[in-house]
Amino acid sequence: MEKLFYVKIFKRDDMIKYKELLFLNKINRVGKVTIYTKYWDMLINSKDMDDLFNKLHKSNKISEDKLIKAKNEAEKIYDSVVNDSEINVITVFDKEYPKKLFDMENQKPLYLYVKGSMDALSKSNIAIIGTRKPSNNTEIFEKKIVKGILDVSKRVVVSGLALGCDKIAHETTVNENKITIAFLPCGLNVISPSSNKKLAKSIIEQGGCLVSEYEPDKKVFKRSYVERDKIVAAFSDIVFVLQCGEKSGTMHTVNATIDFKKVNHRDLYVYLPEDMSDGDYSGNISILKSNNGTKVSDIDEFCEEIVILEKDNNLNKNADYQSKLI
Repeated sequence: MEKLFYVKIFKRDDMIKYKELLFLNKINRVGKVTIYTKYWDMLINSKDMDDLFNKLHKSNKISEDKLIKAKNEAEKIYDSVVNDSEINVITVFDKEYPKKLFDMENQKPLYLYVKGSMDALSKSNIAIIGTRKPSNNTEIFEKKIVKGILDVSKRVVVSGLALGCDKIAHETTVNENKITIAFLPCGLNVISPSSNKKLAKSIIEQGGCLVSEYEPDKKVFKRSYVERDKIVAAFSDIVFVLQCGEKSGTMHTVNATIDFKKVNHRDLYVYLPEDMSDGDYSGNISILKSNNGTKVSDIDEFCEEIVILEKDNNLNKNADYQSKLI
């Protein structure tokens, strides 16, 4: 278990730690895990980036050339983000940082970039996820169940802005004039797929937001999908799987959810239609066989369950996170 640190919370308009985190993260071979496990004490005791630079230089652990290069890159990104009026930054030091992400321990994002309303991040939520190629049966069911959830609760709908089940979840929520959050596997200025740019704009206009741990202009790369899926799993109170194959990307979110359930409570629900002849539901079947998820076939019954969970959520919200700052 990762050591917990109790530190001063920096104000949202104090971007010093953001610059320092950028600087560390731009040093070759220094990622989140290394920062949390190796450089954390040095980070929290540094006054600013120059102070951190000098401490690293004196330690003789990293060459001066690498430090200068990382410092220049960090300053360039910092200036770009600070001057972008559409993007907000939440660092792991900020009180706005979603406390549920602490369950990711030393893999939690150092910072999150947000376009849209940050208030959406503090609301109770449900992630709706699944294949990029849902069956006709799944599409019909998903639209109905998302509407049902929105009718009986104030939960924010969370998904990944991919094609298929993700798009249906976001689109249905927007059409119902409700709030949805999209976690991206790329920067906020690089919507992927590009066909979802209009939907991304609608999400923001409707009071939701786009969220990413990647720099605004960062393109998608292979590992980013897995990292994004883990964030969705950690952030979500409930994860609902519509349809997925046993080896699909959706299972990254599912497996992470199962792991996080061992740390703090989360609910995992899985749709299982009577007729599975028109699509691949092998992932759904696998989850249920392992007793890691709850089967859902009836929309009304599930919505009744949501009402019960909503009452429980109001009683227990954030109870396990109040003392954790990082």
